[in-house]
Amino acid sequence: MVKQGVLIGLLFCLLSAAFDVYVAFVTQTLSTLLVLFYCFAASAGLFLAFSLYFNPASLRSRLKADWKLVVIINASVLLNWGGLFYALRYLEPAVVGVASVACGPALTLVISLFNKRSAKAVFADVLVSCLVLVSVGIMLFNSFTGDSGIASTTTEQRVLGIVAVVVCALGTVMYTIFSKEMFARQWSIYEILAVRNVAMIATCVIAIAASGTGFSLGRELILPMTILVVIGHLLPIYLIQKTIYCLTPIHVSLVLLTLPVFVLLLQYLDARVGFAGASVAAVSVIVCLLLGRALYAMKREMP
Repeated sequence: MVKQGVLIGLLFCLLSAAFDVYVAFVTQTLSTLLVLFYCFAASAGLFLAFSLYFNPASLRSRLKADWKLVVIINASVLLNWGGLFYALRYLEPAVVGVASVACGPALTLVISLFNKRSAKAVFADVLVSCLVLVSVGIMLFNSFTGDSGIASTTTEQRVLGIVAVVVCALGTVMYTIFSKEMFARQWSIYEILAVRNVAMIATCVIAIAASGTGFSLGRELILPMTILVVIGHLLPIYLIQKTIYCLTPIHVSLVLLTLPVFVLLLQYLDARVGFAGASVAAVSVIVCLLLGRALYAMKREMP
C-alpha cells in the first residue's frame, strides 16, 4: 500500500503542478473568487451525490458524531486553497510550489506531537524537514527582494503573496493530519470530499456578492474553467485523499516535496515567468535532500 500511495502522490504532484502554473496564468484575467467558487462547488456537489447515493445514513451519523473534525477540515481547506490561489497571483509558481509544501514536514512533526495516533518520525525525516524549512526561508526572502522569475509585482503584493503561501502551507498540514484522523474513524474518501468544502463555498458566495462581480462567465472562459474544475481540481483532490489514506502524515509531506520540481519544469510555459537562479537552487537543494532521505530509508530497510 505504501508503494501505491507514493505513486498516486507523484501523479497528484504532476497534475497539481500543471494546475498551479495554469492558475497563475489564468487568474491574471479571471476573478480568483470565481475560480475558487466553481472548483469547490463542483467537487462538493459531485462527492455529496456519491455519498447520498451509496450510504446517506452513514454520512448523517458521521456528521453528527464528528462535527468538530468537519469544522477543522473546512478551516484547513479555507487556509490551504485560499492561500494558494492568492499566492499564485503574486509570486513565481515555483516559489509557491516549494513554500506551500516544503514547510509541511516540519509543521507536520510539530502538530503530530499533539496527536497520539501519529507515527513516530525517524531522525532522517526530522533532519530533512528542518533543512528544507531553512531553504524555504531563504527563498521567500529572495522573493521579497525581487530576486525571482516574476519581477513585475510591487513590494506590497509580494508581502501578500508570502503571507498567503505560509497560510497555504499551514492549511496543507492541518488537512493531512485531520484527514488521517477521519480515516481512523472510518470515514470514506468520498464522504470527506463531500463535507470539506462548505466553508470555502460560503466564503466565496459572500465575497462575490459583496464585490458585485456576479457569478456569470463569458463564453470564452467556459473552456478554461472546465479544465480547471475537472482536470485541475476534481482529479487531484481525489488523488491526494487517496495518498493520505495510504501513507503516514510525515511521508505525505515528503512525497509532496516533489511538487516544486514539476512546477519548476512547467512554469516556463508561462511567458510572464523568467529564469531565476534562486528558484532553481532552492528546488535543487530540496531534491538532493529528498534523494539522501530515500537512500537512507532504503539502507535502513535492507536485511
